Formats: sequence, structure tokens, C-alpha cells
Amino acid sequence: MIAENSVGFLRRLRKSLSLDRVTNLLLLPVMIALLSRVSFFSLPDNKFTFFIGAIVFWYILVEGSFESNHFFRLHRSYRYTVFMIVSIGVFVNSFISVVVPSEFSLVITPIFLGTATVTILVGYEVGIATGLFMAYLSAFSIGTIESFVIFSTIALISTLTTRNILRRINIARAGFETGIIFALILFARSFFEVKLSLLQLVISFFNPVFSAIIVIGILPYIEYASRIYSNIGLLELGNLSHPLLKSLSLSAPGTYQHSVSIANLAEIAAEEIGANPILARVAAYFHDIGKSKRPQYFTENQRGLNPHESLSPSMSNLVINEHVKLGVELAKKYRLPILVEDVIREHHGTRIKKYFYHKAKTSGEDNPDSFRYPGPKPRFKESGIIMLADSVEAAFKSLKDPTPGKIQELVEEVVNGIYNERQLDKSGLNLEDLEKIIEAFTRVLISMSQARIEYPKEKVEKVVRINENNHK
Repeated sequence: MIAENSVGFLRRLRKSLSLDRVTNLLLLPVMIALLSRVSFFSLPDNKFTFFIGAIVFWYILVEGSFESNHFFRLHRSYRYTVFMIVSIGVFVNSFISVVVPSEFSLVITPIFLGTATVTILVGYEVGIATGLFMAYLSAFSIGTIESFVIFSTIALISTLTTRNILRRINIARAGFETGIIFALILFARSFFEVKLSLLQLVISFFNPVFSAIIVIGILPYIEYASRIYSNIGLLELGNLSHPLLKSLSLSAPGTYQHSVSIANLAEIAAEEIGANPILARVAAYFHDIGKSKRPQYFTENQRGLNPHESLSPSMSNLVINEHVKLGVELAKKYRLPILVEDVIREHHGTRIKKYFYHKAKTSGEDNPDSFRYPGPKPRFKESGIIMLADSVEAAFKSLKDPTPGKIQELVEEVVNGIYNERQLDKSGLNLEDLEKIIEAFTRVLISMSQARIEYPKEKVEKVVRINENNHK
């Protein structure tokens, strides 16, 4: 009994002292505090207050923002990427405070640089938290409460101006706007008996401007290394000129058109429920890239002959599963966003391939679990939306005489079926979201099924003809 209790205690202790927990709770704030001061051998007299303040700021602001962002719980790379950006930002700010004359430390410290980078990559809440954290450490280097107020204001302005931006030129504009505000703050400060030279005013303006140029330059490298893509990077992937999408359009044109249709459905649905429509559209483009290897085994690419007719249900099951595995491999090879790789894994969840399962049952094989997709189930809203759009679009193609009533009934049936299979339990989608998704899907599909008026036929002399031998 004592031995069992001892083993249980050791297991709990090891879990509580795991690398992630130690890093989250203590290592990073202390490391950054030391990096900010010890690396330049200039510890302040009140170093204890400085360290405690750094830890408190980290717990209240940064860790809280991590907990509110679902993607931090899915992938460690989110946390490690932010750690790296913040650490480098603190190092640069501290270095400047040491090597630059004290009268210029305030105006030349690049608070915009780290704050904007985190905001663009990860989001507004994490950007504010890390910006204020860096503002605290930078202000301690200068040693005045006034500098903390100014740095905090610049951090807030940086996050506001870089929130939800979609083009690189908007980063430059954000730097310009922040530079103007920074200069105005210092100019207003000069009316309260604080000396301000023209050079300081000019530097305060160009500080965020040059920082914005650096952000534009380093952002693609961070995205490629971390596979955490900003909306800007996602839009660049979604222009349909990516080699994987070109290959898919040539080798599996039916799958390519299917993916484009799903992208339209997913984007509208994501907008309706407040998810990320850019991520939903881009992930939909790439969700079936694994079908480019054996396109003839998927219905949308078949022209008459169905190769599954000559295969056993178990072999067909393996071939269908292969497109998920291959898609994940291609996503890693081409450094696609890690969330797009998740969608490739999750867009079928753990659903049963009903056609092949029922075919196997007729031959005496009755094991539904062997005909399930490997999963996992969708773990975020955009992934859940794409699962629903995938099934709805496939069912819509088989619908004869698609009237608005039939389309709505079909969408409701598909969405409710997936919900009842418990495939959406981890996606974060609630019943209100599903209602909005059904309305969005129905609206898009009705517009897609709208018939055109028939134009009057005219007799046209055929000047160009296709050589029939080319089709033999």
C-alpha cells in the first residue's frame, strides 16, 4: 500500500514538474527579467521588486491571454514562438537602454516591433499582454513610471493598428500611424517642463516606421519556421497558385472543384459565427490534397470506371485512408500552416465509411470500427465547419431537382447527423453556431443551384473543329 502511494506521488510530482509547467510558471519570466538586466551587469537596487513585478505581469497578463486562445492548448509551437519573440524583444530593448544615451532611450526603444509581430501572428489579446509585459521590462531599464505609461500606450496603439490586418502595406501604415501618435505624446509631454529636442521628436516618429519595415521583412521567416501563419500569409497561400493546388487541379480536377466549393461554403459560415473566414477558406483548399496521388479512387474524379469494384471493402478502406496520411505528409513537406495540417487530419473525424462498411456486411464482415477514419475529431471551429461543408457539398451533388426546400432539408439532415455522431464535441461549435451554419450553407447552395435563362439559339457556321482522332 505504501509502495503504491509512493509511486502515485512520484507520478504526480513528475507531471507537476514537467518542462511545460516549469516554463509556464517560473522559468520564462525570471529568464526574461535576468536577460533584461543581468546580461548587461546593471541590476537595479530594487531587483527583488523588479523580478516579482515581472512574474506578476506574466501571470496576470500573458498566461491569461494564452489560456483564452484555444490554439495554445493545441500546439506548443504557439507558446514557444511567442516566448522567442518576447525574449528577443526584451533583449533588444534592454540592449538599447544600455548602449544609447539616456536622453534617447525612451524614443528609440522599439516597443512596436515585438508587439506588432505577436499581434499579427497570434492575435489581439496575446499582443496586448506581451506588449504590456515588454513595456514593463523596458520601463524598468529607464527607471521611471512615466516611461512605463508611454511604453504601455505605444503597445496598445501598436496592437490596435495591427489588429486583423490583411495586407503587408497595412503594417507600414500601422507603423506610420503609431509613429505620429508617439511623436504627439512626446510633444505634449514637452509642455510640462520636460525638455524635448527636435532630434528626439524625429526619432520617436521613425522608430515605429522602421520597426514596421522590419516586421514586414521577418514575418515570412517566422511563419515558415513556426508554421504559424498570419492572415496575410494565409491569403498568400489562398491565391490558388500554390504548387500543391496546381498539382491537384491537373491530377484530380473533380477534387479541386470540390475543394473550391467547400471553401465558398466554409468562408461564409465562418463569417456568420465569428470564426476566421480566411483560415476556413485556405484550409478548405488544401484539405484533400492527399487525393492527388490516387485520384481515380474518389468519386468526383471518376469517369465511368470505378476501381473499387475490383477491390475488397477492406482494401478500399485502406486506399481511402491513405489520402489523409498523404495529405499530412505533403502539408509538412511544403510547410503549410499547422492548423491546415490539423484540418487535413480532422475533416473526416472518426466517421465510418458507410458505403464500404455496408458492402463488407453483405460478405459477413461486421466490424464498424475497422472502417472508421483515423481522426481525430475536429478540435476548433474552422475544422468543424469544413467537416460539415465537406459532407453537405457531397450530398448536394446527388440531389435531384434542388429546390430551396429540398436544399434546406438536406443541409439540416447532414449537419444533425454529424452532430448526433458526436463528431463536433471538441470543435467548440454550439447549437447556435450550427443554426447559423445551416442558414449560411442553405443560402450559398440555393444561389449555386439557381438556373440561368435559356438564350435563343442561332445558327453559327463552324470554323473551328476538334479532331476526333485526338479522343480515340
